[in-house]
Amino acid sequence: MSRKWHAGLFVLGAAVFAYLVARIGVVRLIADAGRTGLMFVPIVLLYALVYACSARAWQLTMAADRRRPSFWRCYAVIIAGGALNFLTPVINAGGEPYRVAAMAPLLGRRRAAGSVILHRMLHSFAYVLVWLTAVVLALALLPRDTPTAVLVVLGTAGGLLLGIIALFMSVHRSGLLERILDGMRVPVVRRLAALLEPRRTLLIELDRQITDFYHRHPRRFARAMLLEYLSRCIFMLELVLIVASLGYRITYFRAFAIGGLEAIAGNVLFFVPFELGAREGAFYLLFGLFGLDPRLGLYTSIVSRVRDFAWIAAGLLLIWAAPGAPAASAATAASAVS
Repeated sequence: MSRKWHAGLFVLGAAVFAYLVARIGVVRLIADAGRTGLMFVPIVLLYALVYACSARAWQLTMAADRRRPSFWRCYAVIIAGGALNFLTPVINAGGEPYRVAAMAPLLGRRRAAGSVILHRMLHSFAYVLVWLTAVVLALALLPRDTPTAVLVVLGTAGGLLLGIIALFMSVHRSGLLERILDGMRVPVVRRLAALLEPRRTLLIELDRQITDFYHRHPRRFARAMLLEYLSRCIFMLELVLIVASLGYRITYFRAFAIGGLEAIAGNVLFFVPFELGAREGAFYLLFGLFGLDPRLGLYTSIVSRVRDFAWIAAGLLLIWAAPGAPAASAATAASAVS
């Protein structure tokens, strides 16, 4: 994506954000923030549990290694990597090189890269399961007068998500990277195949690390998947806490549906830097769709950004405290922002 497109999307997102803030009113938002008060503390700390589940899931992918890292090392690197992912808008991948660099001294570069890719796949798989859960809950909880077009879109999304889940399971069972390389005979992608061919051995090794984890350690695979899924289930409590801080009530399952559908919208609009405007607009529309005050949706998005900034700060502090190679990798990844 060119810098002009990047800047244009950022301006568009900022304009949507400004419009929604103006529509609600700055005074109202400040008053809501005052009412939330100390509730900001548990809202922010809730994400510590989210990171803890994800760190434990990542550690399970390395459990067979003699020099496997401790839980607390994984936890610190996960938080730091999350900060870098946020600071590399559009691709959200700045944290992965950092994680590889942080684990390479213990596992070696290739094994570290394999564990990061495997965990990223598990993380993405769990997201898809959460999205499917949200779609099912939405179909059950949406008001009866919901437009038919919305229900059709949700049904279509559910079918697509089931297909993605089947693809994920196929990748974990039998691998995919080698088959992709072997199948690149079409002229359009032949050049890409030529670029990847020198790295065939590495890609095949990563492929085997993924399938080995599934076949040799099925219980660890299941535990890691459940932990990643649990992390997102815990995260959905954030909406319940934010709404409760303003004196309103929302059930956990409705919060799950709203949070999951917003995550789908955020990934569809991944090209909007920092989800600026996209997150706010999605929450605004979804709260209204579920029969709630849309203004609660905008305030929820703003509070979620406060939480983002708090954990970005924590992640950057951890990067600063990290020695040598990880710090250098972090600096390289962060430079992608400019």
